[in-house]
Amino acid sequence: MYERLNRSTENALAFRITESLSRDEVRALAEELKKAIEAAGKIRVLLELKAFPYGDLGALWEDFKFEIRHAPDIEYLALVGDEDVEKYSHRLFGELIATNIHYFVHDEVDEAWAWLTGE
Repeated sequence: MYERLNRSTENALAFRITESLSRDEVRALAEELKKAIEAAGKIRVLLELKAFPYGDLGALWEDFKFEIRHAPDIEYLALVGDEDVEKYSHRLFGELIATNIHYFVHDEVDEAWAWLTGE
């Protein structure tokens, strides 16, 4: 399950993932990001991970397809979670996209947002 956080703007979007996502949920999240890309051009994304984001290989595959097509449209990606977030996310995202990625621990959501938006 995911939710879009209120601090989101037209080109800086924040989401909290509280449970591993299904394939359909990854598609829905990808659609939200695509609409933001269409409206703003390049976007910045914050993902607060309370759970591993993929519930199964189908969900991972949907994310992979989105990343391949839209990685150049994401200027910054802030990942917030426990220490394992950096280790696993780097393996998943690091080799796929040339986006500027920064990792923050679970209590640094405000710092992540400030980095993402330049505030």
